[in-house]
Amino acid sequence: MLDVSFQITQLLTEPLRRLTKQDSKWEWTSEQQESFDKLKNELVADRVMSYFDPNKETMLIVDASPVGLAGLLTQNGKIIAYASRSLTDVETRYSQTEKEALAIVWAIEHFHLYLYGQSFTLVSDHQPLETIFNSPKAKTPARIERWRLRLQGYNFKVQYKPGKVNAADYLSRHPTPNTSNRM
Repeated sequence: MLDVSFQITQLLTEPLRRLTKQDSKWEWTSEQQESFDKLKNELVADRVMSYFDPNKETMLIVDASPVGLAGLLTQNGKIIAYASRSLTDVETRYSQTEKEALAIVWAIEHFHLYLYGQSFTLVSDHQPLETIFNSPKAKTPARIERWRLRLQGYNFKVQYKPGKVNAADYLSRHPTPNTSNRM
């Protein structure tokens, strides 16, 4: 359900994405307005979004791109909340594994009120994170080890899902501006 909703969303955003191309003339027509209105309605539809229920199975989908981080909190295929942020200048120089691990730490801490005390599944499109976060004895670089220590109070398992079907992928590539220097 969630992946289908994001495929629909990508189709709806096509007229808007055309405006962002380098050689495109900026012209807001009725086609863009209609696309914007449909997209807005799609994102808040009750078949897509829902309220958090602590008794339901919770899934946190994360992704990192060269420019940003994203997290998507879901239950039963419905979105509870989503968030993204830009990487700082220093973070852009992290390895891809470090960026993906940072996405995990940032998203879990961002959705702390929903996740603390809950058992949840964390979905990532970066397969090495399954071993890094699911194996307590995994040897990791110092930075990632510190992040693992920060997350000790959370009960989660990392599950790999290929990037083509990662719903957080779009959000990580189009993040909201970073408003603070803090992770």
